[in-house]
Parts: sequence; C-alpha cells; structure tokens
Amino acid sequence: MDGGSTVVPPIRTGINPIYIFLPVIFCLTIGFGIIMGSSSRDDIMAHWAERRCNLDVILSAFMYKPSDDTQTNFEFSSNNFRFCIGAKSEEYLNTLFGSLFGVLEKQMGVADILRNVMKVMRLQLGNIYAPFSLMMTNFWKKFKQVGSLGSRIFQHLYMSMKKAAGVATASIFIAISLVTGLMNSVDFILKVIMIILYILIALAIIFFLPILPVLILVFLTTAGIEEVYPGRTGGMGTVFCFAADTPVVLTNLSTSKISSLKVGTRLYGDHIVEAIIETPGSDMLYSIHGTLVSGDHRILHEGTWAFVKDHPDAILRKETLPSLWTLITSNRQIPILDSSGSIQIFSDWEELPETQEGARIWDMIAETILNPRVLPLTEKTPPKSAPCFDRATLVFKYQSGLTPISEISRGDWIMGSRDTWTQVIGICERQVHTCIGKKGSFITDGVWIWNPKTAIWEHPTEKGEDRQWQGFNLITDIGAFTIQLDTGRLVVVRDFTEVGWMNLEATYTRVENAMPLAE
Repeated sequence: MDGGSTVVPPIRTGINPIYIFLPVIFCLTIGFGIIMGSSSRDDIMAHWAERRCNLDVILSAFMYKPSDDTQTNFEFSSNNFRFCIGAKSEEYLNTLFGSLFGVLEKQMGVADILRNVMKVMRLQLGNIYAPFSLMMTNFWKKFKQVGSLGSRIFQHLYMSMKKAAGVATASIFIAISLVTGLMNSVDFILKVIMIILYILIALAIIFFLPILPVLILVFLTTAGIEEVYPGRTGGMGTVFCFAADTPVVLTNLSTSKISSLKVGTRLYGDHIVEAIIETPGSDMLYSIHGTLVSGDHRILHEGTWAFVKDHPDAILRKETLPSLWTLITSNRQIPILDSSGSIQIFSDWEELPETQEGARIWDMIAETILNPRVLPLTEKTPPKSAPCFDRATLVFKYQSGLTPISEISRGDWIMGSRDTWTQVIGICERQVHTCIGKKGSFITDGVWIWNPKTAIWEHPTEKGEDRQWQGFNLITDIGAFTIQLDTGRLVVVRDFTEVGWMNLEATYTRVENAMPLAE
C-alpha cells in the first residue's frame, strides 16, 4: 500500500538445535552411568565373599550373578539373601550361645548331674529353636511370594525397556519421551520394592526379639546351676579325640586299636607314640570315612590341615561314648585306617612341632593364660619336656590318703588346691627325657607349680637331668591338683592340659596362628 508496508517475518526451516543437543546429553549420561555401574559391579564381584551381605548388595544381588551361573536372577538373589540371613543368624547365635556355654563349661564334674543338665539344655534349646524355625519358614514363604511377584514385575519392565529401545532407533523423538516415562516408572517401582525389602528385613530382625526373654531365663537358670554345682557343665570329649576302637596304622602296616597302644609303639612312617591320653566321652562326634572323631581335630585334606567338622565328607553323629582316646607322636601325626582301606592322617594332641620354637610358643601361650597380669619373657629358655610326674608320685585321693599317681583312675576325686577336691576326668601316660628330683618322685622341667609368695605359676628352677623315662599326668575338672615332692612338701601343680580344659578353646586360634612360625 501507499500508506506503508507490512514486514512479514521470514519462515524458519530445518531442525531446532535443541532437539539434537538433548539426545546427545542423554546418551552421554546413560553411557557414563553404565561405565560407573560396571566398575562398581566388577569391584563387588571381585570381593563377593566380603561384600555379598552388604545391604545394598543384598537388595541388588541379581545384578552380580556370574554369567556362568545357571540360576535365575531371582534364585540367585534369594540364595544370597538366605545365605546372609543364615550367616548373620548363625553369627548371632554362635556369639550368644558361645558366651552362654563358655559360662556353662567352667566348672562341672558329676556325671549324673551333667547328663541331666545337658538333657534339660537340649530340651530348652529345642523348644527355642522350634518356634524360631516355624517363624523363619513362614517368613521365607512370604518372601518367596513377594520375590516372585517382584521378579515378574522386573521382567515386564525389562521387556518394555527393550521395546522402547527398538522404537527409539526408529523415532528418536518418540523414544526420548517414552524412555523418560519408563525410567520414572522404573524408579518409582524400584523404590517401592526397596521399601518392601527394608520392611521384610526389619521383620526378620524383630523375629529374634520374642526369644530374648527365654534366653535371659536360660542364662539365669544355668548361672544358678553354676552357682550350686560349679564346674559341672563341660567335658573333654570335644577336643582332639577318637573312639576307643579306632584302628591306628603301625610301622608294619598292621593296625591296633588306639586304646590298646603302648608308649614307645612305632607307627606308620617309623614314628613313635610318646603319649597316650584317655578323656571323657562326648555326644558330638563326626564320622569321616568310618572314623569317629571330635570335630575340632585336624585332618590332612588336599595338602592342608582342616578341622574335621569342616571336611566335606564329615557327618555329625550324635552317639555318646563312655571315653575317648588320643595320642602324642614324635611327628605330631596319627595315621588312621579308614573304612575304605586308605590311610588318613590326623594331627595329634599337641599339633605344634616338637622344636625349640614350638616349645617356646606354647610356653608363652600357656603363661599368658595362667599369669594374665604378668608380661611373659620372650627371651627365656622354654622347658625341654612337657609336664609329667613319676608313676610313684603321691597325690591325695579322697578317703584313701596318699596314693601313687599311676593308681589313679578316671572319676576319682583327689585334692585340688588346698582344702578343695577335684575330679579326675582324664589320664595321660607319656615318655619324657628330663627329670628333676629323686627317683620315685621325678618331675619334668615343664611342670607349672603355684608360688604362693608371688601368686603366679612358675616352672621349677632346679636344673634337670637328661634321661628318658615314662610317667603319668592327670586331667582334672579345675586344671590343677596337689602332689607331694620328695622333700615332703605339698605343692599345687597344673594338670596335663597346663591351661585347664576349660581354656583349651582359647588356645586354638593362637596355636593355629603360631603353627607356621614353629615349623
């Protein structure tokens, strides 16, 4: 027009740059997330044994299933969850009952009372475990139902995401909105699943609370028993022992029952029996290729020493035997003929090798337990022989007076410390090569003697004579007893275990850690 002109804005053509920039940023973000997730996943799988029971790993265990594992994601996650719950439960129960039975095992000796107490304890533990097992069974049923539903939801989500990826390749603009919506949905569902799992874990923990009053009642009951009948809840049968008819292989490849062996007998490999030990029976034995043996005994398995209870072929046998037997040999090994005709190698009682370093390590372990307030002298010379007494050494037998130690039997009551009595629960006959004193009352330099002036346990200060002889030692329920020296003086000495049978378990880890140093 003449009066003026209208400016028409130019029409833009082509794709807005923002629609190219956003997909690039999205792809880079996804790629970075995949790289970081893969790195974390590789780290967790590399340390699976230590991290499998972390809470975040439990909740996302399906992400760490090895590619060669034939289980489904759900089965793998369920098995890991069950393992962690079982491990934590076992750790909790072992800690709780370990402390409980540590108290119970301190002072027990009368056999009839022991059987009654143990029957009551087994009944109480059965009553405790039965409802707990029922609760856990119901819990697992509910958990499997929820897990199955969660697995189906996850599979549907995974299939939807695959379809979304296919659509994205055909239409990137549609894919962006679709993936965004799906990711929001997945995030919401995963949060819901995590909340459900947290609730289930909380319920699993709460299930333990109802049994706490019962455990307190059991603890108070057993504490009362300890107060009335101190030292009557333990036994020696759980350590290093075999059934009496266990066939030991001799040097000529014949066999002899372990209870029939004599000190000095030569075994397979031309090694010598240095000591024969009889201990009380046990109802917690394991059968391994036909050999009945305690679970804490060591067996040579695939070139290394392993506890019998951890051996893949060990079977728990709740069979009570009146007595058990074990040996001390010159090479610290016991060759046993199993039911298949093969020779199985077990460790002997002492385990540590018969070397100067082995003797020094054991003497330090014993001293730290016997004299906990005294710092052991690491440079002092250890005894040359284990604690042993002449067969004619006199001890005070209840209602019999002074009696030679060789005439004492299991079950006899003898004087422990002054004005107290202790029951003999084991006998050891052994061969040693150091003697102090006169014939008929020899002792070795390894004997621990109570010094009332310093209030500590000490070895004899007299110099011993080197000569080979056979003597006796006892195992008592308090770990000590009184003897009469050749001078007529009465002294309190430690028994064969040195630390007391109730403290043997405390030496296991120390001996195990020290074995490589002593070899």
